Amino acid sequence: MDDYQKHTTKDGSLSLYSLSYEEGFHDRDGALRESINKYLFPAQLEQFSNTEKIVVLDVCMGLGYNTGCILEKLLQSNIKIEWHGLEIDQRPLNLGLNESTFQEIWSPKVLHFFSCLNKSGKWNEGFNEGTVHWGDARQKIYEIQDSIKFDLILLDPFSPQKCPELWSEEFITLLTERLSVEGRLITYSTAASIRASFKRAGLEIYSIIPSNDDKKKWSSGTVAVKKKLEQQFISKNCQLKDLSTRELEHLATRSSIPYRDPTGRADSKEIISIREIEQSKSQLINTSSWRKRWNTAQSQ
Repeated sequence: MDDYQKHTTKDGSLSLYSLSYEEGFHDRDGALRESINKYLFPAQLEQFSNTEKIVVLDVCMGLGYNTGCILEKLLQSNIKIEWHGLEIDQRPLNLGLNESTFQEIWSPKVLHFFSCLNKSGKWNEGFNEGTVHWGDARQKIYEIQDSIKFDLILLDPFSPQKCPELWSEEFITLLTERLSVEGRLITYSTAASIRASFKRAGLEIYSIIPSNDDKKKWSSGTVAVKKKLEQQFISKNCQLKDLSTRELEHLATRSSIPYRDPTGRADSKEIISIREIEQSKSQLINTSSWRKRWNTAQSQ
């Protein structure tokens, strides 16, 4: 575990800092809180209340907070659950399960789910089932039958600059192909490159409204869907909103140039280098100009 440093976030929940990626797993304000605000609430699980079965894909499960929060709600219903996880490193989950601060967060059923994955990579409980596919998500996603479409895709790798492999336009297109017609792809990322890739993949995108404690932020993440959401799901009371003028203009800057990985096997340095070259040749608006104009407008 030398690669990871444990720390307690402000809400009392356990998180990790990766020395190799030089990035934390969660906001310092709270690992649990972040998963609730950026994944559970935007999922709007009530939309599945009349559904017989829900299929979930967790990309970069890590410590498991995003899935844990979702399961705490779903396991209280009669909805059948099929869950798949893509994760390259088993150590974070193993570490969490050995920490009392992590164990105390979850109900016995969710702790059992985590323990099963940690021991065998499989979970079966009644009509519910789950499988974690350990390894590079770009290859391991092919272990999941093509016929399976996901109602929820939780996309939570390290940031695009740290882990561009899982933010490439090709990988996003692959996820889009696996998204069900009524499904939602949810991520904390607000990067123009990611949102532009969603749009090019044919998805409608919405902004996650920041919690009251994060009013200075213009967005807390992105929800991407195949069909426009009904108005009842887009309001201040529902965590989601249409992209603002500022956010739309962001998609017309050089930041919107995607990360590219046609072979699905390039390393991060190669992917970032290709993007930087493309940005340097781009005729799109310089992102710093966009940022300066909006910062000036806010200060007036």
